[in-house]
Amino acid sequence: MSEGPNPRSRLPRFDFEAGIVIFVAIALAVLGLVVQTSAGQYLRESMHMPHDPLYTFRMQFVYLVPALLAGWFFARVNLEFLRKYTWHILAAACVLLVCARFAIPGVEVNGSWRWINLGVIRLQASDPAKIALVFALAHYLAGAQRFLQQEKFEWFDSRRKIPIPSRAFRNDFLNGFFKPCLIIGAVCGLVALGPDVGTMVLCATVGLAMIFIAGGRLLYIVPVVAISAGGVAGTVLLWLNKGLSFSETADVFFTNRFARVLSFLDPEKTQNAEGHQLWQALLGLGTGGTNGVGLGDGVQYRYFMPEAHTDFVFAVVGEEFGFVRAAGIALCFLVLFGAVCYRLRKIPDVFHFNLCFGAMLFIVLQALINMCVVVGLLPTKGMSLPFISYGGSNLVVMFSFVGLIINSMRSWRKTVFPPSPVPAEFPEEKISDKEKIS
Repeated sequence: MSEGPNPRSRLPRFDFEAGIVIFVAIALAVLGLVVQTSAGQYLRESMHMPHDPLYTFRMQFVYLVPALLAGWFFARVNLEFLRKYTWHILAAACVLLVCARFAIPGVEVNGSWRWINLGVIRLQASDPAKIALVFALAHYLAGAQRFLQQEKFEWFDSRRKIPIPSRAFRNDFLNGFFKPCLIIGAVCGLVALGPDVGTMVLCATVGLAMIFIAGGRLLYIVPVVAISAGGVAGTVLLWLNKGLSFSETADVFFTNRFARVLSFLDPEKTQNAEGHQLWQALLGLGTGGTNGVGLGDGVQYRYFMPEAHTDFVFAVVGEEFGFVRAAGIALCFLVLFGAVCYRLRKIPDVFHFNLCFGAMLFIVLQALINMCVVVGLLPTKGMSLPFISYGGSNLVVMFSFVGLIINSMRSWRKTVFPPSPVPAEFPEEKISDKEKIS
């Protein structure tokens, strides 16, 4: 005999990919708490707290509470409702970036104006800008699909028989590339005022990747990337040949930046200057070997390497836990990347696709850049390792991205086209109790 409908069958089944994302994020955050018990030890002298060796651990634990609340909020909020205020969110993020650089709440640290003093905590203005950039691009690119997905356009106006771009070409370039690049340029330009070149490059990379995945043409993207890279390389070469001169203040700024860019090419030669931090990180990674020296037994980060609890926390992991466990962290980010990409194949909504893809890229690319900097594959830049590095605003933003990913995945379980009602001319047949018996 067939049974009636089971009410439990209506409950959504466990989302495997979303579970992986949540597990990876929480596991890395817990590991970050463990690492901070060692990485923050040297702060006892620099911050004049001889009786508080667990300062960074306690503060990171406190920051974890609003981070989890932010992740829960973005996992439960109605994204379509929030989408109505996309441009308001972007404008607010730009105002925060301007305030960090020019207004009274701005705080200067190590020659950079990236933070806003809120009394209890300091907010890094570029972190909310990441969320705003993903929202703005996801919203715009979802509405510009008719320009991005054109199968064919003519290079010249065939109707007038004159050598000018056709209307399809102009619409494709203007609406499908130039306008979203204006959004990226506005955010990156304000971030660069910090100055925060590393975050600027990260935002530009994520933005161009979102345009490309949404259907933007390599015909436009490749020249922009090539011109930008060529301009940076040309500027550095002119500076090396003493053919480039700035004002007295700018000379100091650019000299420090260019020296840091070039120091990673030969960290041993510059170990007592710009390459000191990188050289000490490499020594720590080498000391850790395969299995590490043990939790709390590291030496390089405690006495020789500055900023070990933030930008170079991966070196602490390599020294105390060894290569195997450090590689496990990289594998965790790879698993997160794979889980999200696997789920992206089932996308029914372009806006959610763009939003989830951008959030995932910000997490994974920031982790990749941080780890490449620590091992000497990229120039030294102040960029945190997601979920592990010390810092409240970055931790909150990373869990916010996790919430956006989970929210998008949850919305994908809804039917794209709801089932149509049964027509009146085909009423449901009434089945007697005897006919129900199989």
